Amino acid sequence: MKVSDYMIRRLEEHNVKDVFLLSGGGMMHLLDSLFRSEIIHPWCNLHEQASSVCASAYAQAGRELGVCMVTSGPGATNAVTGAVDAWIDSEPVLVISGQAKTSDLVNGRGIRQGGSQEVDITAMMKPVTKYAVSIRDKTMVKYHLDKAVYLATHGRKGTVWVEVPLDIQGAQVEESELVEFDPAAEGLVPEFSVSDGEIDEILDMLRCAKRPLILAGKGVLSGGAGEALRKFCYDLQIPVLTTWCAKTLFGYEDDLFFGFPGGLAPRYSNWILQTCDVLLIVGSRLNQTITAFNEPRFACRAKRVIVDIDPNEIGKLHMDFAKEVLCDTAVFVPSLCRRARGMGPLDTGEWLRFCRAAKAAYPACRETQPKPQVQTNMYLFGRELSRRTGVEDVIVGSSSGRASVIPAMSYEFKRGQTEVCPSGLGSMGLAIPSAIGACIARGKRRTIVLEGDGSLQHNLQELALIRGYGLPIKLFIMNNNGYSSIAVMQENHFQGRYAGCNSASGVCCCDMKKLAALYDLSYYVIRGDGDIGPVLDEVMAGDGAVLCDVLCDYTFDEIPRAMSRLNPDGSMDSSALEDLYPFLPKEETEKWLRMALGENG
Repeated sequence: MKVSDYMIRRLEEHNVKDVFLLSGGGMMHLLDSLFRSEIIHPWCNLHEQASSVCASAYAQAGRELGVCMVTSGPGATNAVTGAVDAWIDSEPVLVISGQAKTSDLVNGRGIRQGGSQEVDITAMMKPVTKYAVSIRDKTMVKYHLDKAVYLATHGRKGTVWVEVPLDIQGAQVEESELVEFDPAAEGLVPEFSVSDGEIDEILDMLRCAKRPLILAGKGVLSGGAGEALRKFCYDLQIPVLTTWCAKTLFGYEDDLFFGFPGGLAPRYSNWILQTCDVLLIVGSRLNQTITAFNEPRFACRAKRVIVDIDPNEIGKLHMDFAKEVLCDTAVFVPSLCRRARGMGPLDTGEWLRFCRAAKAAYPACRETQPKPQVQTNMYLFGRELSRRTGVEDVIVGSSSGRASVIPAMSYEFKRGQTEVCPSGLGSMGLAIPSAIGACIARGKRRTIVLEGDGSLQHNLQELALIRGYGLPIKLFIMNNNGYSSIAVMQENHFQGRYAGCNSASGVCCCDMKKLAALYDLSYYVIRGDGDIGPVLDEVMAGDGAVLCDVLCDYTFDEIPRAMSRLNPDGSMDSSALEDLYPFLPKEETEKWLRMALGENG
């Protein structure tokens, strides 16, 4: 059997159903074998970055292995961004790349290149993958492929990379020759456990608390522990916050859900965080977006308990914990539920009344923008869009810039809705390929995409796939004439000296109506708040693919957010999480904090 044929068959045995790719000579045997498969569907992208991003979004939306296949040299290097994005976001992704023949490789000869389009991609990828290997021995193909798939999908999930030189792809091999992979023999089977005593200690803290709180992260989703955690919270009547990428664990209307905390967050979410007295953090690495670069002040009134799969993520944090638990959420949450069985609801009535009152008083759409807005209010648009989507819809937010704020701040997510949130790397231009990968992973369900006009142009060639593959994707473009987050930064810090951020400083954005016509997409435009409802009704009523141009001001600000504060004496103070810009009167903020702490009313 040819090695390439065996590899495709082995992917089939690993239940791979879809592969994203861009063809090339360095992968010609793999390509031929893939297209002869009757099980795996090949999806042809128009740029390798899009292939790897599609695989990452596919993994996130489908909760299974995402696979992309690229050629050697520039094909491999183009795929790096999506691979790194999946690694940071802990998504299980396998990248298979071609390579020149083994006899043509540099192999330590002191030259920069030997074979055609040769580059040592595995050396580049080792720091940003769980496993990166070049198969130089045909008998090792099963070992390396199985090991890569295992590592991608076990423990803290992440990217793996397998390179296959041309002569190895085309070699004949007997299955009896193939070396087996045994994770147990290599000590790679993760052993996560939590004792009854540890669980009881955590439950005792929650039982004794006046203001208990749970912060659930993406690890709860990836561990499949969402329903169990939700039942636990309702059984004990404990309010919940989530991280940005875990909002679909609960719905906006959920009685115990109170948003997400951090440097860019609803006011009420941070007030709840900053006044709780016991905080159970499950499946979140507490990145700097959440802690607002001020770890010691994060949940500063609380006994903090953290549960995470990665000891290094716990160790990086500059804060004290009452309890640290190294465990997979798939193990911890069921154990927590088992020990809490029959415990009954906690005495959280007053605490929940505060949480609900604060949430009702300060929704994102009532925040007053620091500068007047002429065109579309982006928060209002986000809220109205959410009210026209259902639990079966797939939601894809922008990976960078102001368009990424809308689903976080004003979109009212429904419990169980599929959200794809490429967040850790913060690369521009991932929304369109993410939408394609997610849409395919979810069986071509209707997919709602939010992207910026600047970011759009990084991967706009993939619009051809939306029509070509008949994907029901509704693409909403936040059109503010370039890179608005950069423009605002330059306005605030450099007296409005713009550089490479808008049409006046060298950025050339395209005509969205002409772009839609070029790719045969239905075109709509929202010019202001009065257009939001009627246009959204029309866009969402149709079955086909759509590009909707949402005209908005570049000055639309990402609020509320943590920001340094200028004091009357000219000194500067770092803003606390409970005191967000645009700053409320001091008396108003203090009133709500006193209410939370039970010091009045």
